[in-house]
Formats: sequence, C-alpha cells, structure tokens
Amino acid sequence: MKILHLSGFLLLFAFHTAHAQCQEKISRATKQKIYFQDVILSGTHEFVTLSKTGEEKIFTYNNKLIELIFHVQTFTEIKFTSTKGNFTLFTTASNRNFWNSSFTLSSPVTPEEMEKMKGTVKIEIILPEETKIYSISSQKNKLLNKALQCII
Repeated sequence: MKILHLSGFLLLFAFHTAHAQCQEKISRATKQKIYFQDVILSGTHEFVTLSKTGEEKIFTYNNKLIELIFHVQTFTEIKFTSTKGNFTLFTTASNRNFWNSSFTLSSPVTPEEMEKMKGTVKIEIILPEETKIYSISSQKNKLLNKALQCII
C-alpha cells in the first residue's frame, strides 16, 4: 500500500513539475484549464505558442503586426526544418478581422511532430501574400523544447 501511495505521489509531483513551468488560463468556452508557453520569434509581436487542453495539443503562430491585405480561409502551410526530420503543418484556422489586427494560425500537433520539433532550426510560414522565414537559434530551440515539455 505504501508503494502505491508513494508512486501516486511521485506521479502527481512529476505532473505538477512539468506544468509548473507553463502558463495557465481557463478557457471561456469550455471552462477547462489550458497550459501554454510562448516562444518569441521576432520582437514582441511575432511568436509561436504551444498549448494543451486535456489531450489536445495545438501549435499556434501569432503575429500582432502582420500586413496582409487579404487572407482566405484556405490551407496555410507551416514548414519545419529540423535535425530530427522535416515536416509540415497545414492549417485552415485563421483568426483575423477588421477590429483585431492580430493574426493567428493554429494547427493540432501529433506526438511524432512534437518529437521532430525538438530539433527545429527553421520555421517557414507560407501565406498567400508573403513567406515568413524564422531561423531558430540554439537559444530559441531551448525555449521551444521548454514549451514542448509544457504540453507533453
């Protein structure tokens, strides 16, 4: 009985340790706890977010100053160049409107994609009007890996 209690305590401790580095908020829609971590790409206006709600894990690209004139709700490609294997995310979820200039692309991620993401050296966001290319330094890769640990 003591072993079971101790292993339960260690599992609970490991869960809290993994989520201790994450930011948290409560979803207005579902009232569930969302764990997330931002990784800055450029300045304070371009960043990616890795988030987790229940078992769902989401990769999101955010740009507060993007100057797109027109963005249709079609597939947007997000290419990852990684030492662990290249891959592409496709998204149709875009959140941009006239009263909110912030631009957001979201895509669910699989455990295989998250594993490959650990060695990311470049991220390309291919939009209808332009392509945004971000080189991921070793320091930014450490932050990306910290964000990945947040949602595992």
